[in-house]
Amino acid sequence: MGRQPLPTVLSLLADALGAAVQGVPPGWRSAARAACPSTTVQALGPAYESHGLWLPDCLSPLPLDTDAVPAQLDRLAAVGAEQLAGEVAERFPAGVPHAWQRVLDRPEPFVHGYVEATAGIWAAFAPVWRRSRHLLELEAERIGIATVTGTLDSALAGLGPRVHRTREGLSLPGRRKDRESLELPDRRLLLVPLVSGTTACVLGLGRRGPSWIGYPVPGLRELASGAATANRRARDPLEAVLGVVRARVMRLAHRGLTMGEVSSLLCCAPGATTHHCKLLEAAGLVRRKRQGQQVRLLLTRRGERLLGVLAS
Repeated sequence: MGRQPLPTVLSLLADALGAAVQGVPPGWRSAARAACPSTTVQALGPAYESHGLWLPDCLSPLPLDTDAVPAQLDRLAAVGAEQLAGEVAERFPAGVPHAWQRVLDRPEPFVHGYVEATAGIWAAFAPVWRRSRHLLELEAERIGIATVTGTLDSALAGLGPRVHRTREGLSLPGRRKDRESLELPDRRLLLVPLVSGTTACVLGLGRRGPSWIGYPVPGLRELASGAATANRRARDPLEAVLGVVRARVMRLAHRGLTMGEVSSLLCCAPGATTHHCKLLEAAGLVRRKRQGQQVRLLLTRRGERLLGVLAS
């Protein structure tokens, strides 16, 4: 699962430009539009002439990128004209439209406008992204559990109002009013929760790297109203005592998973998972038990009592 912010910024940009309605709350939409000056909107015109927003792969977000946003924007700003031209020609094999040909003749205003708009939206929206951390963690846990328990089909059926599960795979929004079909057995698919709008959908189906689908993270309405954090803390006393990550470790230990499975479900590096487990071990709440080549994480009796008292 990708938890990098630039796909969310791209969703906000699409909504701000009027290229694709994303269900963004009015206050967030106003902030995104204010971050897009008229010169930027004009420069990006070719990207949203087809009743949607399309960008070459070289300018699209990389949901698994671990670099900070400024470093990612620097990389986008350095995209070369030759690479841009190759991907535009690949997108339009019957002939490059006039609007895109103008971009290829002089790519600097387009690339600069895109990076400027992305940086401006991120600067305005970074505090919201930070407040969404608990929602992203919950969603990572939900998808991880669905993967481990074999119920991923049900999870894929609930990726927002614009993504539909079919017998062959997924039906996705396409260019103009058509839809595209993604056959799941043939593609590695990365799920990317978006903190932008309730009907958000951003796709990365290029030939390079994994395909990814951005969809609305559950709980957006509460986040936009400011109620999500308070409600979450009020209904989860285990998190209030242990913190978000170690509370999740406790719940996973209750299921007797291997350390590798725990690390995967937490979306943490193995070293970070081990660190949290050692702290819980020191408190007498969990223990690790080797079984052959695997190490399983288990609750102690003290951990079971704490989980029984505090878990929601």
